[in-house]
Amino acid sequence: MQIAENDDFGSEEITLFADLILPVPVAQLFTYRVPRVINPFIKNGARVVVPFGKNRVVTGVVAKIHQTPPTKYQARYIAELLDDEPLVTPYQIELFHWIADYYLCTVGEVLNVALPSGLKITSQSKIQYNPDFEYYDLLTEEEANLLEEIKKYQSLTYEEVEKRVGATNINHIIKSLIGKRAIILFEEVKEKYKPKVLKKVKLNSRFETRENLMELIAQLDKFPKQQEIVMSYVSQIPIQNIPYSNRAGLEKSFFTQNDAFSDSALSTLIKKGTLEEFEITVSRFADVAPDFTEGTNIHLTTAQQRAFDEIITQFQSKDTVLLHGVTGSGKTEVYINLAQQVLASGSQVLFLLPEIALTTQIVVRLKKVFGDKLGIYHSKFSDNERVEVWKGVVSGQFQLVVGVRSAIFLPFDSLGLIIVDEEHESSYKQYDPAPRYHARDVAIVAAQRQQAKVLLGSATPALESYYQALNGRYGFVQLLERYGKANLPEFVLIDTKKERKSKKMKFEFSSVLINELQEALNRNEQSIVFQNRRGYSSYLQCEECGWIGECENCAVSLTYHQKDAELRCHYCGHKEKVPKL
Repeated sequence: MQIAENDDFGSEEITLFADLILPVPVAQLFTYRVPRVINPFIKNGARVVVPFGKNRVVTGVVAKIHQTPPTKYQARYIAELLDDEPLVTPYQIELFHWIADYYLCTVGEVLNVALPSGLKITSQSKIQYNPDFEYYDLLTEEEANLLEEIKKYQSLTYEEVEKRVGATNINHIIKSLIGKRAIILFEEVKEKYKPKVLKKVKLNSRFETRENLMELIAQLDKFPKQQEIVMSYVSQIPIQNIPYSNRAGLEKSFFTQNDAFSDSALSTLIKKGTLEEFEITVSRFADVAPDFTEGTNIHLTTAQQRAFDEIITQFQSKDTVLLHGVTGSGKTEVYINLAQQVLASGSQVLFLLPEIALTTQIVVRLKKVFGDKLGIYHSKFSDNERVEVWKGVVSGQFQLVVGVRSAIFLPFDSLGLIIVDEEHESSYKQYDPAPRYHARDVAIVAAQRQQAKVLLGSATPALESYYQALNGRYGFVQLLERYGKANLPEFVLIDTKKERKSKKMKFEFSSVLINELQEALNRNEQSIVFQNRRGYSSYLQCEECGWIGECENCAVSLTYHQKDAELRCHYCGHKEKVPKL
């Protein structure tokens, strides 16, 4: 999928075409004509805005640039080139195609899931009054009333029109007004991502000399509030000792969020040019952890060091290694040491976790070691934050990224290691929408394309991973000793059938469990009792007819999840909304 090596592609004298991946469920690439003015700038992996269909505008990714026009249709022009440098790598484009083929979906559906929504420019249908319309006598009363409301605004969406008139199902009226040319329907294109900017002020450079500064302060004797702002600025920014420090300026909020300063005085100083207002783009993420120390070493126990050395040895002959480490053995410490080694070689590391809830505790530990090299990527972040992580991976700002399954789509171009923690977890599997992929399996394929290594970690490996390790396809390393020589918990199996027959059960609790809980209480110890159930209720039943929702695939009752108002099958992952009465 690499761009053809042809120096003539940079010329505005030739006609170029681009095959695009569009985020639509159609099994093909779409060929568009490249405006000659952007010939020298367009590259594979860059985003472009293109018209699609009658009124729609979508964001596509350039997969291939060539000089062959399509034979079955006339190519439309690309409307806009969004990126100076590609935001999607050749490795990603290859991976998107593999996912589409393997998981039986379209490459457009893969792109739609892969790109954070902040990188997808979309269009919105809007309605506008036609100032040239004259035939009011042709309008019905409903149409005339609606048109009068639309005239009050520059433009409105369908939803905004419904809200203004306090009615629903007005599509037929809008269609009629469009047909009579009383209103104009158009598409408004919006870019979702907006960089975070910080407003700052600095002293005009002519006041950086001592003489001019003292003269300014003297002139402001008649304006004490303005003088106070200038004096405070000078006390914060040592321009007399370090003149170039004035270039960085001071955050405007230093004055606007402090009641001691006058907003009008600040505005006057800016209008007069005494202070200059400017903006800088800043990261949305917190600064490096205060206890971060460059080159922090994690000291491994003897058992951890042995596992670490075995993994390194296995990686010499195997691309994927399964680390079977019991709970509490310190697999994370092994992961950190491996990541440090890979980063030291100049490569990138992806650390996959099955659940967002797990990222907080692991990030605190990783931040102490890797500082601002660490990026975090999951769906709880805002669109803008995810775009910044994406761009941070492209620029090389983030060398190590911790994330859930969607992080597998990030634009790494020098990946050295993928760590899949708790690789047995079903959360790595996406069920809806397409692509219905398994992040662990995609990680293995993604690593192969960049000659990277994959470490699968689990205390209870998935059956398929364990089988691949035993038959020699994967490397296999065990870490069976708990950190600090802690003892493994004792497991006791209780035959509840026998307990029931001997009438020793109390509700759902066996006599053994009750005795153990009582002994723990007597020792002032705490106990946790886990209930073997997910969801709010194991089934949902209609009070009128007795209907119980069943899975269409497995013929078992669907579990009711109240938070998402869904019925889910815990066997195959099938979901459906709770039916409305």
